[in-house]
Amino acid sequence: MDLRYTCGKRMWLLVVAIFLASMMMLTAFPAFSSQGETQWGPRMKELAPDFVLKDIDGKEVRLADYRGKVVLLAFSTTWCPHCKSMPPYLNQLFGTYGDRGLEMFNIDIQEPLSKVRAFATKYDIKYGVLLDEKAEAARAYNVMGVPSLILVDKDGTIICKQCRSVDTLLEKLLPKTQ
Repeated sequence: MDLRYTCGKRMWLLVVAIFLASMMMLTAFPAFSSQGETQWGPRMKELAPDFVLKDIDGKEVRLADYRGKVVLLAFSTTWCPHCKSMPPYLNQLFGTYGDRGLEMFNIDIQEPLSKVRAFATKYDIKYGVLLDEKAEAARAYNVMGVPSLILVDKDGTIICKQCRSVDTLLEKLLPKTQ
């Protein structure tokens, strides 16, 4: 076997691996600044699509009614293992930021009220629980998997989609008052 071919092939694979890792890092950690820009340029402004969904008590909730508040949308299902681990984290966020003006909604996708109500009770969800019976809100937000967190600022602009953690962003949007 030709040694030049083997070394060249390994070098090529290393270059491709480094490139792919770099691209993943750029998309996974966009590093938003407080001026609404990333370190690579202006952030695209995307208005949060409005929706009207019923909560588990049958009351209609319209997202547009929460303009002027920071809103965290948590798309989930009752059968998703990762969704079952989210309520303690989200309850803690709501406990910390709810008094500062954070509104939160768990949006359950295409499941019956009885299952969603039992889930909300079992996991002691402290924030609003909505039913997306026809997955219309999930489609409007291009939800590709659950759980999926979407953070909307006071102007109704999406500032984070598929958020892994929103703690830092919430601290900037809803700082403690002295």
